[in-house]
Amino acid sequence: MNTLPLTGLHRRLGAEIGEPDGFPAPLRYGPVEEEIRALQETAGIADLSWRGRLELLGADRLRFLHNYVTCDVKGLAPGAGAYGFFTNPQGRILSDAVVLAQEDRLWVEVGPGQEEPIAAHLKKFLLADRVEIRGLDDMLPITVLGPRAEEVLGADLSSLGETWSHARVAVHGTEVELQRRGMSGGVGAPAWTLWVSASAAAPLVERLISQGARPVGFEALEALRAEAGIPRFGRDFGPDNFPQETGIEEAVSYTKGCYLGQEVVARIHYRGGVQNVLRKLLFEGVAPAQGAVLLHDGREAGKATTVVGPLGLGILHRRAAEPGTRVEVEGGGSALVRP
Repeated sequence: MNTLPLTGLHRRLGAEIGEPDGFPAPLRYGPVEEEIRALQETAGIADLSWRGRLELLGADRLRFLHNYVTCDVKGLAPGAGAYGFFTNPQGRILSDAVVLAQEDRLWVEVGPGQEEPIAAHLKKFLLADRVEIRGLDDMLPITVLGPRAEEVLGADLSSLGETWSHARVAVHGTEVELQRRGMSGGVGAPAWTLWVSASAAAPLVERLISQGARPVGFEALEALRAEAGIPRFGRDFGPDNFPQETGIEEAVSYTKGCYLGQEVVARIHYRGGVQNVLRKLLFEGVAPAQGAVLLHDGREAGKATTVVGPLGLGILHRRAAEPGTRVEVEGGGSALVRP
């Protein structure tokens, strides 16, 4: 199994570490129900270093990256950020992406395990561009989330307004790049991500725990995500999907101009949309396995891509996607379609 940068800390905190979708992540630190309660009522702290990370440097970095993602990058001022997708020439998703603009570089958070494929994808298009693409392993994204997150941070957040905005901030004596995190990045509660040097991360995490943040693992985050109806790259969508199928409207700019796959994405938008759409699912009876086939009127209508107890997500054909529709689970059981 691959290792996390903070494996030693997670072990000391009592974490069980696994590979839920082929990447290493802390699964839980104790009863998952207690971790979920902390996220809903107080504050949790989660290591998101299972997400991939890249850094782009060079004078042409904004213009270059702008040409390969669905969000507007060229207009990002230092301290701003955006969420979008890398798409292929056919308009299908290669990865989701959080782009953070620094004074002299871009940080790009991508799907788990996607840093090398995306770096290779981008390097194919480097010609005379003054751009360097490299990994960002030395900076870790640690997220504090929940209704008491700001209290736990104890920092001046006045400079952070828009979703994905970020600034250099001191958190309990440690300098971090503090980011106001949007829901589409994988969590469904008020959230702040601390981009912190790997060498300083463990002491800072322990300090935040002493301030009231409870360590939470992947399973609690997945439960929160399912309840919020947020799809995750590699689980609910991937290379077979168009951006519009995810339902994340903020991820696509229809005014930014050309980018790889833009013609297809724009045609879908202006000519009637996609045939498949993301929906929440409320399972009735025994919850199915992830990936279970869903049927409507005896025909396959989609799959249950996320299953967390009675809740789930799936991308369904429009004929079965109307909220209130009941779909059958192949092999037994059913689910009610929710918005």
